[in-house]
Amino acid sequence: MQLLFAFIIRRFVIGYNKRKIERFMTRPPLNIDAIIKSYSVRDDSAFGQAWTPISKAMWRDISTYDADGAQYGAHQLAPHLSRISKDGANFLKFLGYTEDVATNFEDAYRLSDIGKIDKRYDPQIWSLPHRPTEEERALKRKHTDWALDVIATYIRDDETLLLGHPHVQNIIPALALYHHERLDGNGPLGCDGKQMGTIMQVACIVDAYDGDRIQRPHQPERRTPEETLDRMAAIGEDSKYAGAFDKDLLQEYRRFKLSVE
Repeated sequence: MQLLFAFIIRRFVIGYNKRKIERFMTRPPLNIDAIIKSYSVRDDSAFGQAWTPISKAMWRDISTYDADGAQYGAHQLAPHLSRISKDGANFLKFLGYTEDVATNFEDAYRLSDIGKIDKRYDPQIWSLPHRPTEEERALKRKHTDWALDVIATYIRDDETLLLGHPHVQNIIPALALYHHERLDGNGPLGCDGKQMGTIMQVACIVDAYDGDRIQRPHQPERRTPEETLDRMAAIGEDSKYAGAFDKDLLQEYRRFKLSVE
């Protein structure tokens, strides 16, 4: 009788946890402005105890990705994520956001490209010696969607404690999923840019800036900060970013970047 009771309880718990995982895997809100202000990862010790080892494990796997090949994780991915998370946090403070919001953003955004380490990828896709083909571009864009699958593999053992927290339930998956969206709706997921909110727009801007400043193998030289900012503002013949960003917010980012670089 005790064995039967234990089996029933176990099945109930498994079913409950599975539903919580499925709820986490649903798409998070695009506008996270209010949510990211509602908590503090710095001051929540119970959350920190559960989250810190998982976050460290994620960062370890990001940093060591393709360690036996081109070492993309150590040489490009981890440095890129460190730069954009710090840059975004500092820009938010420049805009007047609190230290808590900036810290929440930095902690979450450093994991935003975790979808790139998904096992469905051949690591060589991230170190191409040539300009990507359309097929290669389409495959690379899947990293935002696949990020949710990757994140879920790390927190299955602690879902009851973590999945209800807004940092894990909303902020981390939202920043991973939407950081390539555009104000004009022409991003990978075609999201309505008018619904993005400031936090997500900041995420998109800092990621585009850092990515644009990385010298690719097919480029003769690295763009300067001014050249990248002009390109993002669609100044000149290059129209890649035309309509992608809010003009006023991008102008504030220009003021911020040129004051610190």
